[in-house]
Amino acid sequence: MTERSLSKMSRFLVVTVLGLLFLGGSALAQEKKESPVTTFLQSLRLGGYIQAYGAVWDKDTDTFSLRRARVTLAGEIVKNLRFKMTIDVAKSQPLLDAEIEFAPSKFAGLRVGQFRVPFSLESYTSTADLDLINRAAVVDTLAPGRDNGSSGRDVGAVAFGGTSWVEYAAGLVNGAGINKADANSHKDFSGRVVLKPFKFLAVGGSLYRGRQTVTADAPLVARNKEGLEAVLSVSRFSAKGEYIHAEDDLVSKSGWYAQAGCFALPGKLQAVVRYETLDLDRAIPDNGTNVITLGLNWFIHGRTKLQLNYEIHGLEAGGRAKSGLLAQLQAAF
Repeated sequence: MTERSLSKMSRFLVVTVLGLLFLGGSALAQEKKESPVTTFLQSLRLGGYIQAYGAVWDKDTDTFSLRRARVTLAGEIVKNLRFKMTIDVAKSQPLLDAEIEFAPSKFAGLRVGQFRVPFSLESYTSTADLDLINRAAVVDTLAPGRDNGSSGRDVGAVAFGGTSWVEYAAGLVNGAGINKADANSHKDFSGRVVLKPFKFLAVGGSLYRGRQTVTADAPLVARNKEGLEAVLSVSRFSAKGEYIHAEDDLVSKSGWYAQAGCFALPGKLQAVVRYETLDLDRAIPDNGTNVITLGLNWFIHGRTKLQLNYEIHGLEAGGRAKSGLLAQLQAAF
């Protein structure tokens, strides 16, 4: 064998070895990519936030408090099967979310476990993403899962999905609230649909039909709610509003809010104003309340922000109930 032949063979062997190494590495990478354990570990996401709060009132108790200290762990167990768990160590009942989702497509999925009840724009929004420190009173008082002090959550099963122009979620929940078994054999229905005809506009509606026992051994009574919502967002300006009507047994309740916000410094400094009303018994004249809130948000980094609010609480019958200055520092990761 000549020197030239040896040279050609050497080059052939080098190329062959490199090729095998490349193919082997690709196969190994493919194997790792398809490994369920590797996929699960790579999909894990850890997040959370802490909210330190302080308030000074003219006719109420001044206070400092740790309002929330939440941690969320989420990930994909296998393809199309996800989980999410959220705890709040600042609460006496720390478990908030414990849900499993099967979503074979973006158009249709199933969520089971404990989760946010699909009703109302602001109730469905994380507290970390609210424009003002407090939710509107009508949402905090009338939205299902908030009317019974359950942070907007319940246990059940919900179908969900959407496209670029519509989102929906609808299903059955116990109606008993967070971390509780059903108190009766009736399941409550809750659903929310949001239409997005334009990039800058979203309008939606919510429906809740339920039954509840007011006192032990008493017959079931109505717990029905309807809601309308709208959001407009153009450049630095945003506007949103909601209306909610509720029927608890024979008592008719309702309220609404309208809110506007504008970034004085894009992505950094935002001014917000909101007007809201709430009537907990429409059969009684001059029974309602109203709140005007003026707010400033300073976004330090991402969802980490400092919020300052001034609230003026009034009475429908006339006069002011109270007013106060609120501050909240949120650290999020």
